[in-house]
Amino acid sequence: MNMNSIRKRALCAVSALAALATPVMQAQQWGLYVTGGEGQLSWPPESTTPMTRIDGSFHVHLTDIYDGFKFRFANFNDGTPERFAPAGDKHLPHYRNSVYEMTEDGGTVTGYVTREVSWSDNISTADVDLWTDRARYSPGEDVWIQCSKFAEYPEARVRYRRGADVLAEHPLVQEWWKWNPPVTDFQGYLVDVYRLDADGREEILASIGVDVSSDWKRFPRYGYTAWYEPGKEQYIGGDVAFLNRRHINAVQFQDWHWKHHYPYCPDETYTDIANRQISANVIREFISSQHGYNMLSIFYNLAFGALDRDGAEADGVRPEWYVYKNSWHGDKDYHTLPSEWKSDISIVDPGNTDWQNYMAARNQEVYEHFEFDGYQVDQLGNRGTLYDYWGNSIDLAERYAPFLKAMKNRHPAKRLVMNSVSKYGSNQIAASGVVDVCYNEMWASESDLMDLYWVIFDNNRASGNTLRTVFAAYMNYDYGKDNWGKTFHTPGILLTDACIFALGGAHLELGTGGNMLCNEYFPNTNLKLDAALTDAITRYYDFATAYENILYDTSRELSPTITSLSGHKLSVWNYQKGPQPRRIVVHGKETNRGQMVYHLLNFTNTNSLSWRDVNADRNEPDFQGDITLLIDSDRMVSRAWVASPDSNACVPLMLPFTQEGRSVKVTVPSLKFWTMLVLE
Repeated sequence: MNMNSIRKRALCAVSALAALATPVMQAQQWGLYVTGGEGQLSWPPESTTPMTRIDGSFHVHLTDIYDGFKFRFANFNDGTPERFAPAGDKHLPHYRNSVYEMTEDGGTVTGYVTREVSWSDNISTADVDLWTDRARYSPGEDVWIQCSKFAEYPEARVRYRRGADVLAEHPLVQEWWKWNPPVTDFQGYLVDVYRLDADGREEILASIGVDVSSDWKRFPRYGYTAWYEPGKEQYIGGDVAFLNRRHINAVQFQDWHWKHHYPYCPDETYTDIANRQISANVIREFISSQHGYNMLSIFYNLAFGALDRDGAEADGVRPEWYVYKNSWHGDKDYHTLPSEWKSDISIVDPGNTDWQNYMAARNQEVYEHFEFDGYQVDQLGNRGTLYDYWGNSIDLAERYAPFLKAMKNRHPAKRLVMNSVSKYGSNQIAASGVVDVCYNEMWASESDLMDLYWVIFDNNRASGNTLRTVFAAYMNYDYGKDNWGKTFHTPGILLTDACIFALGGAHLELGTGGNMLCNEYFPNTNLKLDAALTDAITRYYDFATAYENILYDTSRELSPTITSLSGHKLSVWNYQKGPQPRRIVVHGKETNRGQMVYHLLNFTNTNSLSWRDVNADRNEPDFQGDITLLIDSDRMVSRAWVASPDSNACVPLMLPFTQEGRSVKVTVPSLKFWTMLVLE
């Protein structure tokens, strides 16, 4: 290799150089030198090439390297080389993205290019079929990983990553094996399987995310179940396994209960609000199966529902507890349901202490007979002007926090989540101090993608940045009503999920047995997941799990000055402006570790800025490649990498880059729906 070819290539980082930043900046008389070639390399060599002058810019872009090429880096001071980088496997960013191994040799660091890494598309989760035995692991707990097809890949290897860092790797030699991740709490990892092709390049075969967290609420991935008919026991294992593979760590039990005001029924078989048959044993088996995967099981019920036509008065609900539409308690407020159901739902004042005590007693019965972990509290949105029994005007939203606190006081070990319908009561719920997450049911009045942004923003502010946001956001809503048996529209689902995850939110959408929500009535199964969307959504949940620290542990929003040098039209999504059509939309965050993260979202041919995709007609985005960006950075960058749920099985790819002063130039190779660029 002609070392003159790199002499004046400025400002691209290799990870081995990061450790040099401080001493070089403090000792400006020193220079950085590199020598390279084949065979034995002596030091000092006959000639060395300064990588850069010490002017605050000390990175170098190595090009023209090849398999077998050796190189050495050193600080060179008065003829004495001084080692500045650790040994071990590294990623060398250049246009072929090689892997090199650094070894210590006296005062220098020697690198040896071992293989090239390629960027792969269209990798199916079914090809290698990785599974883990838990949706969430406690710190110190063993992670068991399954690959039933391991024998079909005799030369494959398994690798464990945190972010872009490789922690360990070993050959893939058996169907089940154990991994002991670091004991650090609240960490996401990616386990990937790869092999080398005939040319010695890495071929990514599969990956799976791993979440090591002592509590679900730091990184919530909320799912649901809604089917409890007698005889279902034989299907429960497979139904819950579907959620486990997508790392769902808490499950909402919708429409499991007997009556809203009296949820527990002493009979083994009873009927729900819609007169469906419910088996108590099926509920118990669902809870047991979910607990086996370290999921929380959370039962659903309204905060204030009473069924007048189904014995509310006989069951002890008093007229003084209801809310009324007039001041003389002559007209109860109620929610209309189909006539063939048990009853309409009359609204009770959740701030009434007698009602709170009544419901706490009813919940006690639930917890005594089912091993539920908590209570998903529902509401019905803004009900307009209401009065209590004595004619006092009441604000339901102000009643929510007292109700929640009463439930927590009665059962302090149990979890609470409360719905905010169209943002009604969201501030009061988030500020209550007793809920695990913020849960927002979004409707047509909040249909814009920017509405998702503001809900997360407001929840963060109300909770003091302590609670994550989960959206109950029903996709393909109108299409689902009129197209029973058809499939969800993949482009609409994936772009909405990409936006929710990139903004730092979560999406309640996946149900047991491979179901997905298209309607507020959770037992509704009008639309189905096809194989392609099932595969894609699995990748999205692997991605959200593996990179949870980058997505959720953020310290501030970035409003970057970012320019396309490749002709792509860009738009920055921040508090001032939402996503723009016919653009690559960039949303930036800084993580708690100081990483600068730029989420690239593909709106280049979108026909809507609504998250709902109500008619299942969102355009498939056109693939965008080789997106060259010039990003203003207020700090030196040591490495750059990308990862995407749409490509390379979520596995990160190191990128070459240059930095001149505040300007970082980097090329993102691929964008389908969502690619995440990280500068460190």
